[in-house]
Amino acid sequence: MSFASPAFLAFILMVAAIYGVVPKSWRCSLLLIASYGYYFLSNGWFALLLLATTLSAFFAARSRSRALVAATAILVALLVFKSLPLMGINGLFPLGISYYTFKLAGYLIDAHWGVAEPERRLIPFLTYTAYFPQILAGPIQRAQTFLPQVESAERPSSSSVIYGLSRILLGLIKKFLIADRLGYLVDYIYAHIAGHPGAPVVLAFYGYPLQLYADFSALSDIAIGASALMGITSPENFLAPFSAPSPSEYWRRWHITLTQWMVSYVFTPLRMAFRGLGKFGLVISILINMIAIGLWHGLYWTFALFGAVHAIFLSVDALTQGLRKQWYRRHVWAKRAAAFIGPIVTFNLIAVAAVIFRADSIKTAYMLFSHLGDGWGPLVPELSSQVGNPISYFGALAVTFIFVEGIEAWRRRGHAIPAISALPRWCGWSIYATTAAGVFLTFCLLLTSNLDNNPFIYAVF
Repeated sequence: MSFASPAFLAFILMVAAIYGVVPKSWRCSLLLIASYGYYFLSNGWFALLLLATTLSAFFAARSRSRALVAATAILVALLVFKSLPLMGINGLFPLGISYYTFKLAGYLIDAHWGVAEPERRLIPFLTYTAYFPQILAGPIQRAQTFLPQVESAERPSSSSVIYGLSRILLGLIKKFLIADRLGYLVDYIYAHIAGHPGAPVVLAFYGYPLQLYADFSALSDIAIGASALMGITSPENFLAPFSAPSPSEYWRRWHITLTQWMVSYVFTPLRMAFRGLGKFGLVISILINMIAIGLWHGLYWTFALFGAVHAIFLSVDALTQGLRKQWYRRHVWAKRAAAFIGPIVTFNLIAVAAVIFRADSIKTAYMLFSHLGDGWGPLVPELSSQVGNPISYFGALAVTFIFVEGIEAWRRRGHAIPAISALPRWCGWSIYATTAAGVFLTFCLLLTSNLDNNPFIYAVF
């Protein structure tokens, strides 16, 4: 059941409506039933694996020694499932396993370190792992911030509901109007790289990072919005990553919950272990951490190389940070120039790594790089028949992307919807009517969309 399907929209609205009217003591159990129902409908009997893994973590967390063993076993199981395609075994990859195993492994490691008390109530913990808005692709929320919310099970406010619906609508706009439209252009060019001179290849080079961000952030928007319908706050997963002035800052803004997980449980322990090696130890820690992030997406050479390339960017950034600060102190103009040039350079570096991430092989990535400088030749007729003029097509989508990002920036700066109860009655009812109309129109759009050809990119990792 795709997050961008009429079935899911109807499902979340039904669950949210019931959640708001049932007694407080029933709400956590309702979420648990809804979550396992969603998982079973989406992935069948793999729900038993989810249940068994959660139960083992629940009981193992009560002993620090068992907690570490259980965390290791869970991560090894994830590695085994990710290895199956390499052995020619397909179709045996449980839905959301990359996310719920990280949730459980982080919880167990925290229990082993003694930084978090083991949960004593089974139903909230089962809900934490299977929670359906987050099961598909995160955010990877920590137990310390999720469990208190489902245990208190407060009734969602009207403002929370309006915010949730608007966030879901924003995600669907990103998915249908930006990500899927860019996907037509990018997919065609990647499938016919050798037959495209210059301009279209450049459009694929810059288009794929935009497509990936629009698609994945849309998935996070829908997950966060669905949670808000039940008054549950999920962590943000993106924070304007393409305005980041450096690769390090980019990773603080991109897939934030995964980055924070890796920093807490991989990079920081490695950095402590290699602290005696000075800068070399820092580089080794970055390299292992980033290759691990790459392989988290799949055990393929392209993902390993993707991680290694980002490790180079981050290492250079970290090793030159002191020199750059000294230079900026002596040359104020350079600091001002870097504030403008930094995001441009960073985005181009991200686009380089994104080629490796998107390509089905290192050879394909090399072909795209080799054709970037072919010049602005005539457009291929097949491509023109699909998207019209690719340059105008890309330009219109880029403008749409900038507009949506502007809305996001406005929201992040605190221009949130005030409490509906604090507004005049006519204003409150206007908000309700507008939101209802938006939901209805979106439902109609979903009914006419071909979701089978345009699944969410990160739903498969």
